[in-house]
Amino acid sequence: MNNQEFLATLKLVSGEEIIGTVLYLEDEDKVLIENPFKVELSKHKKGQLEIVGFVFKEWVMATFDNMYILSREHIITITEVDGPILDFYNKNLAKVSSQKQLNKPNKLPRKSGYLGSITDTKKSLEDIFNKS
Repeated sequence: MNNQEFLATLKLVSGEEIIGTVLYLEDEDKVLIENPFKVELSKHKKGQLEIVGFVFKEWVMATFDNMYILSREHIITITEVDGPILDFYNKNLAKVSSQKQLNKPNKLPRKSGYLGSITDTKKSLEDIFNKS
């Protein structure tokens, strides 16, 4: 394998098929996968006609991380992807990324709600108390 990223589908020993941007980490003999999706079979029946295809679902759902490291011993095969599957992957990635941005909690700035230092406030309150 070379040290360049490419979009690929991976078949894992668990039976899962995932798709994502992969990079072989030669020093560790591992594979880095970015923005992986699980590939699942999809069947729809319309009258007498059955339509069979596949869908992409998030591989790891309960995180905002988008990079994972896999040991090569967990991978059966890797195949580079292009054409219509590449386009389908990019559309799904854009859709999921925009949804995650909407659901990401807004972090407040560090100074948000800051009214002053404790020392200054304490001195101010003591002055008010001493004047009364």
